[in-house]
Amino acid sequence: SLRIRREVTLPVYERIGDTRSVAVTWGQIADILQQRGEVEEALRIRREVTLPVHERIGDTCSAAVTWGKIANILQQRGEVEEALRIHREVTLPVHERIGDTRSVAVTWGQIADILQQRGEVEEALRIRREVELPAFERIGDTREVAVTWSQIADILQQRGEVEEALRIRREVTLPAFERIGDTRSVAVTWGQIADILQQRGEVDEALELQLKRLEVNEQLGDMDGIAAANWNLAQIDLSRQDLAAAAPRLITSFQLFVKLQRPDGIAVVGVVLGQFLLAAGERGQARELFQTSRAAAAKIGLTNVIDQLDELLTATEDEKGES
Repeated sequence: SLRIRREVTLPVYERIGDTRSVAVTWGQIADILQQRGEVEEALRIRREVTLPVHERIGDTCSAAVTWGKIANILQQRGEVEEALRIHREVTLPVHERIGDTRSVAVTWGQIADILQQRGEVEEALRIRREVELPAFERIGDTREVAVTWSQIADILQQRGEVEEALRIRREVTLPAFERIGDTRSVAVTWGQIADILQQRGEVDEALELQLKRLEVNEQLGDMDGIAAANWNLAQIDLSRQDLAAAAPRLITSFQLFVKLQRPDGIAVVGVVLGQFLLAAGERGQARELFQTSRAAAAKIGLTNVIDQLDELLTATEDEKGES
């Protein structure tokens, strides 16, 4: 736990002067903080504490891993170009130079994530199929093979190949995660299967899976998972016209995405929550929320969301003028 690392482990390593273990422990503290949504503090620790130590003692491999984690936070916050630069110019060359096959494959996967986010879907799919997947299969990393298949399914789903995406999730990724006991990834996969079922109108089964997923995320204290599950559950509520159930879920989801500094979540959930406020006559609050969401959407280039928010902002402006 965080307390044990801070109050027991860290002081021991500091007392005996084990610099490398001090840096590793700080890295673990940053991991926990990041999972809890304390992203700024996690980023500060990685930049100001762990990275300088790894560089000072010449631990190139750990420095590259830390750079990778910094890039992941930047990517989540929408600083995509800088994240891509770090992966391509800093971490990938180091892992290739020291012959770390697994880390090379992981870094290629992170590059594919960003390309996919930027809409370069074909190149992302090529990397996953031709670079990442064979590398993980070669070294026998069952979990990463399953993760990569899941990401391939994401792209296929995006391209409208929904049946194949569903087949991969049900027959490949879910059994793999269950077999290795990766509870968090099992919960994520339930959510992904539920999304497809909801699209196909199989709402009851989708609802059941999302509720199971939320329960697991809450047990794990996985803020990102809790935010996503609440958003997905709100979408099911809205499809059933159950506005009273949807509202608190939207609020929970939006607040968590703001805490986690997730521009994608802030933008998408904000559009819907703002319209709720507008319908309830809370024009000022709705306008404020639309502005926050628009800034988030602009950060990661979600043009369709930006256009929608511009229309909604114009509507609140018009109504403000009329009142």
